[in-house]
Amino acid sequence: MAKRPKRKMPAYHKDTSRERSRSYTASSGLVVILHGLPPLTPQRINSSIEYPKKPTYEVENVAGDKDVYEHDETTLENDADKQAWADYLQAQDEAETELTEKLLYAVLLECVELTKFEEKFESWKKKQKLIGLDLSSDEDENKFYFMQTEVFHDSDDIGEILTVVMGLTGVSVEDLAEARDSFPGEVESEPSSGNGDTA
Repeated sequence: MAKRPKRKMPAYHKDTSRERSRSYTASSGLVVILHGLPPLTPQRINSSIEYPKKPTYEVENVAGDKDVYEHDETTLENDADKQAWADYLQAQDEAETELTEKLLYAVLLECVELTKFEEKFESWKKKQKLIGLDLSSDEDENKFYFMQTEVFHDSDDIGEILTVVMGLTGVSVEDLAEARDSFPGEVESEPSSGNGDTA
């Protein structure tokens, strides 16, 4: 009986055209090399955030049962509805702020490579002692605070490095929000009966 030829697995070809890192000059004058996050990190961070659920309203159907729908800007009929919607929007803003902050910490910890920083780093440590601030015994932790306070001086730095790193990662903060919104809750476009079963 003739042997069947072995099937070869297709060769993996690395996408060499994709940018893997980028140089960035911070407002402090220091040059850093920015790298992308590990691919699953943004999704894991996103899943750690507790996003608010949209407020709902009830409509009685022809059978006399109550159908539940999610509010939007066009369905607010009274002050209670408007307050619930305002509370939802505030909670949504807070959740998205938390997402941005966690992503920023991940970027500072994993994606920023300092270059030619040793002299400024030593000077910063001396200043911390003169001010009376304790330094950590962990040099990586000290570098983290050094980046926060000495390398990136303003919000333009923070916004730019976050944008660049997320681009190198292949995802954006907006992508994460869209991915979250693509999984609607139990009451999105379909009504549900008051007993919790989908109608």
